[in-house]
Amino acid sequence: MSDPATAMLVEMGQVKGQLTAMTEMLRQNHAATQTRIEDLSQSVNTRFDGLEARLSTLEKNERGTAIRAAGTGALAGAIVAAGIAAMRGMGH
Repeated sequence: MSDPATAMLVEMGQVKGQLTAMTEMLRQNHAATQTRIEDLSQSVNTRFDGLEARLSTLEKNERGTAIRAAGTGALAGAIVAAGIAAMRGMGH
């Protein structure tokens, strides 16, 4: 039979080995989780930057469309006013 003190030391060694393994697994899981968080953050930032660029382009296009519409409206108004003036000049 083995000595009780030796048996206790063997069991303590096993517990220490298990704790060391668990600590290493936790460290690896933490590192993997941190990597996933950083990857997700980078992905979200990239998509957000892309959306900002697209929105900026849409805003520029909308401003151009509004300016063209205003110009066309002003031109149409001038043509109508000239037509009315011409009709008055003809005596109608």
